[in-house]
Amino acid sequence: MEIVTDRLILRDYTSGDSSFYEELEQNPLSYKYENTAPDAKQIKDDFLSILSQATSDPRQYYDLAICTKLDMKPIGNVSIKLNWEEIREWEIGWVLLPDYWKMGYATEAVKSLIGYAFNSLNAHRVVAYANAENIQSEKVMIRAGMIKDGVLRETRYCNQQWCNEIVYSSLEQEWT
Repeated sequence: MEIVTDRLILRDYTSGDSSFYEELEQNPLSYKYENTAPDAKQIKDDFLSILSQATSDPRQYYDLAICTKLDMKPIGNVSIKLNWEEIREWEIGWVLLPDYWKMGYATEAVKSLIGYAFNSLNAHRVVAYANAENIQSEKVMIRAGMIKDGVLRETRYCNQQWCNEIVYSSLEQEWT
């Protein structure tokens, strides 16, 4: 699968992306707002799972490499998974290497994958969750056109303390 935007190509991972995926997942800033970072074995297992998901049918999980259109260099990951089949809800998430933060790449990738969910996956609702202290992720949600649903109090355990989680969503009728 491939989605092309103005500056990016979102594509399925290939076996040649394993070192990039390890670099992304081992970056401590990638897990600043999470409880724990995965260990090397977990990263390897996750990557193999991503490769197998790309060929599953029906596909209920899309983990895509975010690549710059200019040089096809992978700079991050954007994913969407079927969260609740009965209401056609999909959950989106993203992470970029820190060198590519605050350049609009996350927003561009998220917007395009939300559009794909509504146009190709028959989604009714796309939802995103983030640690309430992760202001940059909240800005991505807002710039991608998502609406704040609310705050879930103390639903994450991060950095040895309970943390709140924000929830944003887009509905199909808002997107068209």
